[in-house]
Amino acid sequence: MKSILFLFAFSLFFFACDSSVDSNNSLNSIGLVHKIEMSSWMYGTHTLDDSNGKPLYALTSSSVDLNAYENKEVKIFGNLIDGYPVDGGPKYLNVTSITIIK
Repeated sequence: MKSILFLFAFSLFFFACDSSVDSNNSLNSIGLVHKIEMSSWMYGTHTLDDSNGKPLYALTSSSVDLNAYENKEVKIFGNLIDGYPVDGGPKYLNVTSITIIK
């Protein structure tokens, strides 16, 4: 009985410490939106790139038409998607709103 209780407590502790349980994954960032033409990773429709063209985030959105913001400097707001980055790609962001800067 003690071993079952110990396993239960250990499992509860293990899952409580998992970073994917983090509910504070919202962020905002500034950069240039580009459509993904070809990449080594297989997620996102667009990227948010820094001024040197390096992808900061892979982007997706069901509420914002990212095509309307291609090649524009923007400030994005969204939530990180758990389980990324993979395959050497950037973090994956679900965009909830976007504002044009230039």
